[in-house]
Amino acid sequence: MPRLKYQAFTFLLGAILSGCSITKMAVNETASIMLEAIVVYERETDLELAAQAIPSNLKMIEALLEVTPDNPDLLFLACYSYTLYASGFVDEKIDIADKQYDFEKKDLLIIRANDYYERAIGFGLKLIAQTRKTFPEAFEQDLESLSSELKVFKKKHVPALFWTAYAWVSLINLQPNDPDKLAKLPNVELIMQRVMELDENYFFGGAHMFYGAYYGGRPKILGGDPVKAKQHLERAIEISRGKYLMPKFLLAKYYAVQAQDRECFEQTLREIISAPRDLFPEQSLANQLAKRNAERYLGYADELFF
Repeated sequence: MPRLKYQAFTFLLGAILSGCSITKMAVNETASIMLEAIVVYERETDLELAAQAIPSNLKMIEALLEVTPDNPDLLFLACYSYTLYASGFVDEKIDIADKQYDFEKKDLLIIRANDYYERAIGFGLKLIAQTRKTFPEAFEQDLESLSSELKVFKKKHVPALFWTAYAWVSLINLQPNDPDKLAKLPNVELIMQRVMELDENYFFGGAHMFYGAYYGGRPKILGGDPVKAKQHLERAIEISRGKYLMPKFLLAKYYAVQAQDRECFEQTLREIISAPRDLFPEQSLANQLAKRNAERYLGYADELFF
């Protein structure tokens, strides 16, 4: 290659490589900012605005992951945000369609939610694999192998473990009669058990909320236990000093219904509905969702209690 052409080529190559490096640096910086800015969504009081804004944010996160696919902040945001959107907004629509006997709409919504949870799980497993690359394979194997893998994780790994497990159990709950999905429940429970050991306070007692639904969402013949469900949910309420309303809603939905305690059901839902809008400004979005769910479930009382 003539010297002049060689110099031009190396200059162009250097510019391209430099450009890629600069782009990745910009994306990494953006990811860090987005992680800190997540509080903007958590503080939102307008549920419709949040429902419209979160999907566009999800696509932005995925677009940034195309540039830096291993960025841990983006992987966490993708796992957390897809799980939050599906559990907060799509699952609600599924429940409404079910109660209205609109099963065609329900099936379509389940397909959407299924996709969102699977994306969340994929991002979560990729993030966890940065700590333990063999973890995704261990998850698919026997419980002993998974238990051994989980011993490696420390308190700093709790967010990735929690949201991946949360997405998994939400996926299972969508189609509880699917034997392939249901078979993963012991694996998911094992992850959440490790979360509980490392930090029971994470996400306002999130592991306790998981176990409240875990024991309260199944009949006794399949391992359900309303007493354990109540204990876990009351502990979650205690951890947030009653400011985070979602465990109260779960107490009504899972414990009170299974125990057929209508008084607890109605009293708890009314407490949620009457709670001040500014009870917990940092988690206004979750609390507004709990309020909306409480109002809807109060109308189901005659169907749920015999």
